[in-house]
Amino acid sequence: MIVARCCCSSLLRKDKMIQGVKGSKIIDKTFKFDGEKIRNKLVYQGRGKSSQPDKRYDANCEGLALFIYPSGSKVFYAYKWVEMYNHKKGKMEKNVQYKRMFRYQDIQGYKYRDAKDKLKEALDKIKNPVRIKDKKTLRELCMEFYKEGMKGARTKGFSQFNYKPSTIRRYQQYLDSYIFLKHTDKETIKKLTKQLIFRNRISTKPVGDYLVEEIQQWHLEVLRKRLEHIPSSAENAVGMISIVYKWAIENNIYKGKNPAEYFVWTQTRPVKAKLLDEDTAKLKDYIQSKAFDFQPHFLCCVGLHLFTGQRSLDIFGLRWEAPVSEEEKEGCSGWLSDGWDTSNRPTFHLWSMKNHRAADIYLDAVSLELLKRLKEANLREKNKWALKSPFIFPKEKSSEWTWQKFKPVGHVTYSSYQKPLAKLNKLLGFEKLEGDNIPRVKAKSKRKIFTFKIARKTFATEVARNKGGIELAARKLNHSSSSTTRRNYIVPDEDEMAIENLYEKNLPEKDAAIVVKSPWNKKEDIDKK
Repeated sequence: MIVARCCCSSLLRKDKMIQGVKGSKIIDKTFKFDGEKIRNKLVYQGRGKSSQPDKRYDANCEGLALFIYPSGSKVFYAYKWVEMYNHKKGKMEKNVQYKRMFRYQDIQGYKYRDAKDKLKEALDKIKNPVRIKDKKTLRELCMEFYKEGMKGARTKGFSQFNYKPSTIRRYQQYLDSYIFLKHTDKETIKKLTKQLIFRNRISTKPVGDYLVEEIQQWHLEVLRKRLEHIPSSAENAVGMISIVYKWAIENNIYKGKNPAEYFVWTQTRPVKAKLLDEDTAKLKDYIQSKAFDFQPHFLCCVGLHLFTGQRSLDIFGLRWEAPVSEEEKEGCSGWLSDGWDTSNRPTFHLWSMKNHRAADIYLDAVSLELLKRLKEANLREKNKWALKSPFIFPKEKSSEWTWQKFKPVGHVTYSSYQKPLAKLNKLLGFEKLEGDNIPRVKAKSKRKIFTFKIARKTFATEVARNKGGIELAARKLNHSSSSTTRRNYIVPDEDEMAIENLYEKNLPEKDAAIVVKSPWNKKEDIDKK
């Protein structure tokens, strides 16, 4: 993103020293950058409630700047003085333009030397900004994002975070399947390419063949109509197009509007739902029974979801041991701690979660026992294929021998356990029976099956209700705010659900006849008067 700013001629001069708010060492505005100063001595020194970053300039490398934000993030920028027309003054003036490069990360990330290496390329982009070509199709724009956009930072206000490898793989999958029409089944390709009449208009080609300027909300609704047999994937595809447009707008590649700005999303937000207490007990007993010996990987995975409450992507990518290279680290979500099977407090380490934080997750007695049983099961003849993989939950039949060399197996994904989950629900009676209006899941709206997401919400509700309240549940789920936990993960009991309905209807408190008694509900008890 290129940002134009009007600055005085003293922009790059050494300013007077400023006392840091936290007693930090005083540093000039312009100085010689080095790794030690950036890592240890540079902190945010702004005053008051201003959210503007501190700007520091490299005296050794012209055009290189470092922005220090109140959050502590340090981001490298390229800058260049350019002639720009001032409409208010009616004349040309020299102004400085900034081009964001990347966030400084001392450990396993970009450093100062990388900034110097990439500075020339960033300065060229300031001098010759990319403009969209005439008659460029959406497929061509998506290809630019495919090659360049995913190397940068996330949009939607998270510019300080670069895309995670798992996010990049997911975006590549969406683009390949629904825009480039690769790696998808013939039936889906046929639906995406055939002529379609929708709202008295005719769509004669796939959405990727339309010009970028031509695409409107109607074209995105057509795409959803073409993929109505897979509604969640349809809206994922529309969301991917929206991300591409936003990237193009933020980087001055496209000057129009995002066609998805007013798109009406039909896939509702996940409801507050958890297993009923009796069904939770039934599932826990089944996981720990002899059935584990027949499906050790799947049931161990279900157990870790249910007993630790962690996200699926974090559990799927766990390794038995810590990686030995950066490549191995990027390919996993975390690993078991050293001596996990003998430690008094065993844990597994997640190195980069959804919020880009690291965490050590405690393994309770049941989770520890499941992992030990899984390790024993891998030694059996029929499970020896799993020993060749570093992952706890490897994909079956994905190991290959290539040129006399073994290729390690990858880890499971959501699709790997779709069929086992369906069989589990049917076996334990979690499916909604025909003619039965009572769902097997406790929720405000009807949900009929157990999922990994339901396991996470069940865990959160149990912790909040029985073990320590909403704040402890938020910490165990690695949420930055307890409000997120309360809003999306804690399922209230029947009394709480009734009182919430009263609040939602804006009824006066004097009309409420229910007393709410909950260890995590912050609303005051209400008595009928």
